Order: sequence, then C-alpha cells, then structure tokens
Amino acid sequence: MIFWLVSLRIMKISFCGLKAACVLFTVFTLCAVDGIAQMAAIAAVDEPEAAAEARGSVSEGGGKVSSKTAKNAAGSKKVSTATKKNAVSSKPKPKPRSVPKYNGPILGDKYSFLNFEVASAEKPYYTRAAKASGAKGLVQVEVLVAEDGSVLSAKARTGNKELWPEAERAALASKFNRPVSDGRPARAMGFLVYRFGPAED
Repeated sequence: MIFWLVSLRIMKISFCGLKAACVLFTVFTLCAVDGIAQMAAIAAVDEPEAAAEARGSVSEGGGKVSSKTAKNAAGSKKVSTATKKNAVSSKPKPKPRSVPKYNGPILGDKYSFLNFEVASAEKPYYTRAAKASGAKGLVQVEVLVAEDGSVLSAKARTGNKELWPEAERAALASKFNRPVSDGRPARAMGFLVYRFGPAED
C-alpha cells in the first residue's frame, strides 16, 4: 500500500513537472519567434520629400501644403497637380493581380514566416503623416506567392492600421524565391513582417 502511495506521489510530481515544461517551452517558442521576426523585419525607409510632395503632405513651418496650391521655387506660379505628379517619381501602389484558379500544391500556411524567402524586398515608406501621428511598430502582411515568385495578393493583418497601405504596397512589389514542391513549380502562403520606426520600439 505504501509503495502505491509513493508511486502515485512521484507520478503527480512528474505530471506537474511535465506540464510546467510544456508551458515554458511554449512561452520560449513564442518569444523566440517574436525575436526572430523583430530581427528579420524589413525596415521601412523615411519617405522622400518628392514622394511627400506628390501626396500633398509636405509641411513648411508646421502647416500642411496641398499639392493644388504648391508653388515653384520662384514662389509665384502655381503648379498643377497633374504636372507635379509627372515631375515627381513616387512609388505607385502595384495593382493586385487577379488570382487564377490553381490546383497544384501550396507550400506553407498563413502562419509561415517568409521574410527569409524574399529574393528582392521592396521597402515601404515610413510616411511623414504616419510619423506625425505616432504610428510605429511591426506590421504583418499575409501574402500569396505565385509560381514565378511574384506576389498575387497581400493583406495586412496586425499593427497600426495607418501603416497598412505602405506595407501592402511593399509586399505586392516584392519578389520571392520560386516555390518548388517535388521539383515542380508551386505556390506559397505565409506572411512578411515590416518594421516602422526604430528597432527598440
């Protein structure tokens, strides 16, 4: 009888230890994935003045200058919006491609971290408007990658919503290594992580 009581006590301690080990492993894994995402995040670049002018968000003396009333260097002639857009080289948002029917394999899922599979990363702009409003941090964008490595669709899902349009634009313009399954072209699904602002934030 004493033997059974001692055995049950040892089993109870072992079970509690196993449960604690599982919880610690889960917490460690989540922290490790978050740390990897933070380190491997594609950093946004400051919005160039030319792109800010095209958006109509350049501030002079604290006020916003509309592209309709922007003046040239002489300070007297008004520049039309159409002329200004032609003169400024800003990054237009790529149009999402129509997703054709596909019956082949799809690698990964919406939880697959794809930053390490990017062959050519387009960096998003950290817009002046987003900075002014205090929007910063990480943004996850769920992507569907075509057989040729181009992005078929991109949809932001976490982070400050003010940063989503630039993150989606950058994801759509990025190129991936071509997905391959058993030597045949495939599609891939997963997410990219973009960082707006300093890494310590």
